[in-house]
Amino acid sequence: MKRNITLLFALAVGLVATAQQTYNISGTAIGHDGMKVMLTAEDKTPIDSTVVADGKFLLTGPLTVQMAMLKMGGTSEAMILHENPINVTFHRVKTQRRGKEFEVPELIVKDDKEHDLLKNINDMQMFEMMTMMAIAMGKDEQSETMRDSLAQMFVHIKERNKALQDSIARNCPDNYVAAFIMNQFMARDRSYADLKPLYDNLSERVKGSAVGQQLAATLKKLGAIGVGSIAPDFSLPTADGEEITLSLLRGKVVLIDFWASWCGPCLREAPNVRKVYEKYHDKGFEVLGISLDEQKKRDAWLQAIDKHQLAWLQVSSLSGWDCPVAKLYNVTAIPAMFLLDRDGRIVATNARGEKLEEEVAKLCQ
Repeated sequence: MKRNITLLFALAVGLVATAQQTYNISGTAIGHDGMKVMLTAEDKTPIDSTVVADGKFLLTGPLTVQMAMLKMGGTSEAMILHENPINVTFHRVKTQRRGKEFEVPELIVKDDKEHDLLKNINDMQMFEMMTMMAIAMGKDEQSETMRDSLAQMFVHIKERNKALQDSIARNCPDNYVAAFIMNQFMARDRSYADLKPLYDNLSERVKGSAVGQQLAATLKKLGAIGVGSIAPDFSLPTADGEEITLSLLRGKVVLIDFWASWCGPCLREAPNVRKVYEKYHDKGFEVLGISLDEQKKRDAWLQAIDKHQLAWLQVSSLSGWDCPVAKLYNVTAIPAMFLLDRDGRIVATNARGEKLEEEVAKLCQ
């Protein structure tokens, strides 16, 4: 009996400890008494706030493991809230710009592996985005040599970014950041088969956290649209208001093609889709184009269909990225294509170019 009581007591203590998990962010900001310190969620929802007193501040409260932003003194720092103490220092550093001296606010997070991993990822994401912007903004003024150089740089940075994500996901299974990047970045262009082993390798602590549960939900969604799964059913209207239901196309080989009138890569792929459509349509091949144009771009959508001779089924909710079918199929970038066999089963999710015709030829035999 005594042993049972001891076990029950230990279990109760463990449950209480779990229920009372908190975040603790302590910081120093010498000479900045009265400065407001704010902690917000990724969507800018306030989590906590305080003011600096005697050169110090403390933020603490019930923990939900999540991406957060610490803001003070005109600067901010992204971090993952977790159960271990987070130590922060705020100060101003002198710098020179165009011969003038300025003081710039700086937040430093010390001895926090979660933060270090997150900062590495965010820095790489920013580098990739800035390179992409440089290509887009200067395309009219840049020489062909410069454009080629920037394009090669972008490909190299993208590869480095992917390698960094893979390394963290594979080698840091007990870090919340691993689950975060899998859910926020890797799930955009990786398959269920790629991500499931990485998820399985995560520690139970990470799986049980809010970010781990979000990743599990994303994986469940990806599993439903992975190769071998029956494509989720849906209905969307044509430009004339006629409802097209996917399941009514059973018996045909179907390519679901997510695109938009403003998407250059989508329109560059269109001639290839048209070639395959014209060659195999009489053998049971159908294309269902789903535009992610918005209502205000309705005319542009219709003009693109006519201009690029997209003579197959075309539907749209005209709600842009809020399209419910795009969300159902976890579409975060376009073009996105799902090739279905005659039973409505997904057989490919990246069939473009020559591969599209190879897959369709096999299914239309």
